[in-house]
Amino acid sequence: MIRARAVLLDIDGTLADGVGGPALPGAVEAVRELARRVPVRFVTNTTSRPRSALAAWMSDLGFDAPEESVVTPVSLARRVLPARGDDRGVLLCEPEARGDLAWFREAPPGEARAVLVATEAHDRAIADLAPAVEALLGGARLYALQQNRVFRRGGRLLTDLGPLAAFLGYAANVRWENLGKPSPLLFAEIAAELGLSPADLAMVGDDAEFDASGAVAAGCGAGILVRTGKYRPGDEDRVAPPPTLVLDDVSRLPDAL
Repeated sequence: MIRARAVLLDIDGTLADGVGGPALPGAVEAVRELARRVPVRFVTNTTSRPRSALAAWMSDLGFDAPEESVVTPVSLARRVLPARGDDRGVLLCEPEARGDLAWFREAPPGEARAVLVATEAHDRAIADLAPAVEALLGGARLYALQQNRVFRRGGRLLTDLGPLAAFLGYAANVRWENLGKPSPLLFAEIAAELGLSPADLAMVGDDAEFDASGAVAAGCGAGILVRTGKYRPGDEDRVAPPPTLVLDDVSRLPDAL
């Protein structure tokens, strides 16, 4: 039995079959039961849709998901980057995500303070990334809204933001800072909003590395892995620290807490 004073739930692959897809069996009922006991937050590394659209879609599925309950890496980026003076530079994002990123001021490479990676860039050529590399070589900092390796869409595993951040970092010989799960900054921000400490939080998701193991390494009280979504047999044995708990799906979660 795991004790937690708040539950953080991944969305894609944990509660629903892809962003925009149907709810997974038993997910809506499980979230309703959890919400009767403790605060629930939906914590996603999805960057292709604005938070308002995610909240509306989840509410249509039957989840009680007001916009303020949906946490994306953009919320952390919006707080951290302006405070550092790094809210100006090269922005790599999808057109539909620009609304949430309107606070980031685009600038030519020579005037860039930062490069912000907010897209998987599946429809871009390597030559399209030249301004970002130029900015980084000129001293701009590299930020990624998340660094997941892959995500599942239409039954296929596709590259996520992590490979693009790694490409840019290698090209310019710089490190990047991750602003999504499992960033300790992200978990600390959620805990502070709830009046708790990260040790009071249980993070639940289908990504063994970033949802489960990463949450434990970042100081969360529990990192729970579900065998749905992008999960592959044996994932729990390929990460350290190991997940606190492994469940077949999120419908089993209320009985485990």
